[in-house]
Amino acid sequence: MKETQKKPKEKQLLDRDTVSRSNVLIESKSSTSLFERKLLNIAIAKAYVEDGELIAKVSTKDVKNYLHITGNSIYSRLKEVSKETLGHVVSIEDDEKENFIMFNVVNKCEYRDGVFTTRFTKEMKPHIYNLKKDYTRMSLDVLCSFKSLFTTRVYEILRTQYYRFDREQCDQLIVPRPPKNPYTIAELKFTLNVVDANASKAVKRLVEQGRFEEALAEIKDAPFEDWRNFRRKVLEVAKKELEESEYSEICFDYEPVKSGKGGKVTGIRFFVKKNPKCIHHSDLQRMPSGEEEGEEIAPNVLAAKKTPVNEKLILEVADIFGNEPITIQEIKVLLQVSDNQPDVIRKAFKLSQEQAYINNLVGWLRKCIEEKWYENEKVSKFKGKTLEEAQMTLDLYQEYIEEREKVKKE
Repeated sequence: MKETQKKPKEKQLLDRDTVSRSNVLIESKSSTSLFERKLLNIAIAKAYVEDGELIAKVSTKDVKNYLHITGNSIYSRLKEVSKETLGHVVSIEDDEKENFIMFNVVNKCEYRDGVFTTRFTKEMKPHIYNLKKDYTRMSLDVLCSFKSLFTTRVYEILRTQYYRFDREQCDQLIVPRPPKNPYTIAELKFTLNVVDANASKAVKRLVEQGRFEEALAEIKDAPFEDWRNFRRKVLEVAKKELEESEYSEICFDYEPVKSGKGGKVTGIRFFVKKNPKCIHHSDLQRMPSGEEEGEEIAPNVLAAKKTPVNEKLILEVADIFGNEPITIQEIKVLLQVSDNQPDVIRKAFKLSQEQAYINNLVGWLRKCIEEKWYENEKVSKFKGKTLEEAQMTLDLYQEYIEEREKVKKE
């Protein structure tokens, strides 16, 4: 049997169609190409633990499908990107405490018999595997859809704030959130991969210390030095692509921040909104905690109203979801259908993380709790957006269970 066909006895899979990363990793400074970043995201989505090591095996077919690649050039592209990935260093800073950590992302890349294998470093593991808090889960399809590296990075940074829409009950987010200062242009250039944070030892040291202006000055012929070029070729490119995307949940506008006598642009403040063109928002449309008379409410929300909600449990349930977008109304739905049992919701949510990408997470969790899927073997993914589609999935699953019981009796 070929090595690529072997299956370990115990294998813990991450979400196959989602990418979970710690927020500090998302906001870290590094230097990658667009192809490398997409390939790493695919690897993170496919990663599993084997003998204590986090690895990912991705077929060339999957790479081509996700990245829409045709032709036979995949071997040479994987060979080239492996060199980039092995030298990929992440720098995470804590400016307030003046601490930092730097580490390599992977320690080995291998291509054999049509399968590309990535072995992540132990330092990388806590930032992409079994995350419990301060992380963001994104759709792999969304991340692979962007044509610009700058769009990808802007999306990742702003997407970490998505949970605030419902927590703050607002339609627009200010990023960074006040009273934090706006992003400086210099820091933003390193964060968005416009310039290489590892360009030289001097640059690397200055970036580690959070001295971004000085680090930028060390780079000769840095791209987009002029504000107008940076605005036109980085910010406007990302803004336009997100606005026109049917995949991105968010779009944004921005405000230049000027300082000094000459009014030089030194910072950026972002204004983030939900993208009206998005076809797969990960949460239900936001509703106020107290519905007004005559307000239209989704049928599956109405159907879930069975028992009074113990509102003292809302914060406890919110903590279960971490940075996963969840509204107060949706938490109430889950408390009602679970008879106010946070442990049941926790089991259902844990099971959802082992499934492929779920369009309507709350709808899936509701069915999981009602039918106690978490007490049976793992069920197939649910992509339906309506109650009827959910019922169809449930019916197919029930038929399978009944058929299996018949076989056991025979």
